[in-house]
Amino acid sequence: MSFLVAWNLITKKWCGVLVYSLTLVFFSGCATTIQLDRPNEKKSLAQNKFKQALQASSLNQHDRMVALLKEAVELDPSESVFHHYLGRAYFIKQDLKQAEQEYLTSIKLNSGLKDSYQQLGLIYMQQANWEKAIQYFREDLVRPGTLQPQQVYNWIALCFYNFGKKDEAVREWQKALEIKDNAGIRLNMALAYINREHFAEAKESLRKALSLKPRFSQAHFELAQLYLKEEKIDQALDHFQKVIRLEPRGQLAKKSREYMKLLHPDSKNNG
Repeated sequence: MSFLVAWNLITKKWCGVLVYSLTLVFFSGCATTIQLDRPNEKKSLAQNKFKQALQASSLNQHDRMVALLKEAVELDPSESVFHHYLGRAYFIKQDLKQAEQEYLTSIKLNSGLKDSYQQLGLIYMQQANWEKAIQYFREDLVRPGTLQPQQVYNWIALCFYNFGKKDEAVREWQKALEIKDNAGIRLNMALAYINREHFAEAKESLRKALSLKPRFSQAHFELAQLYLKEEKIDQALDHFQKVIRLEPRGQLAKKSREYMKLLHPDSKNNG
């Protein structure tokens, strides 16, 4: 059964709160809490907490990172970058509600913080709120400096596809390919064409995907099925065999063997 290439999201668990106190101990043995009344002192301490949070992240100390970011936000709630990174922390632990709130706060404080728009698009995409996801991805694209804009167009296309607007999806994928050709996007376009029964266009897109990535097992599998529709058995078998060689233990290889057994039940070359 055909499926779209999903984007990969690596998730880690971040949680915990660290209560901050700073005391000054004198030789007499008494202690006095420093009062951080001056704004510059609070901002300086907040920046220090932020740097510590980044260091904690690099050491995979995620609980500590979240706690430090919360402290930074408390000390300097007007700094948009702190909210953005805290939103990212919540996003990775899949606390989408908290992540959404932090990202929205970050762009309220700084409308030019483009990465927050992209992250909001990904949040709404996970929630299947396709229209809102498209809105925020477009907000990212209209601001200069988007890294890998072809990926953002790919996400927009996937939103349109899931929203039932297949023609719009294809147009967005074409925009992505104008920036940089990509085998995964070619596969996505092919699947959209197959869904609309535009088989010639699908086959051409799959061939281009394989020219870019010859060991692309799903592209081989989809192309094999198209050849079956045309009753070109030898070509279909060739691509099914390539799927099996490339990923012998994968689900597509299992399905390829099933097809081959149906086509040649007496063959000894089915796996």
